[in-house]
Amino acid sequence: MAPIEAIKRWYVSLDDELQTDIAYMFVSLTLGDCQFSPAAAIPRLLHWFDLRSAGSEYEDALAAVVFRASFEYMFADRFTGASWTFPEQLFKDLIRESAEGKEANKMATTAFRLLRTIPERKAKWREAGENWNALVNSVLNDDALKQWTQEQFMASNFGPTQG
Repeated sequence: MAPIEAIKRWYVSLDDELQTDIAYMFVSLTLGDCQFSPAAAIPRLLHWFDLRSAGSEYEDALAAVVFRASFEYMFADRFTGASWTFPEQLFKDLIRESAEGKEANKMATTAFRLLRTIPERKAKWREAGENWNALVNSVLNDDALKQWTQEQFMASNFGPTQG
């Protein structure tokens, strides 16, 4: 299976919330398409996967490298419980400041909702991270990508000829 197709399969296996988070960050930050809403970013990312898989073996492998690097830069810290300490504290501080009558009360309702959902989100990200790491270790590491690219190149340029 092509590396970018393997990434796409992993991505579409995620729940909607994670797909939205990943697509929005990737499309807006990596691709620079800031005009997309979080929900509209999903079809944009799926289109990007399809475009890259339709290219040469080098384009496919390089797209996998770009996605892997961007994704890990933006999201790898969500795979561990410790990384959620900062958001938890931030939400608690916003709620406390709101109770004290400070400026944060506009965001207190959202902060309270997000604070309540952190355990569920942590579990989703931990599972996504385990599956991601397995994918990287098997298909997306540098050696696997180079081997796949070489095999595809050899098959397309020196494979059996039709006579």
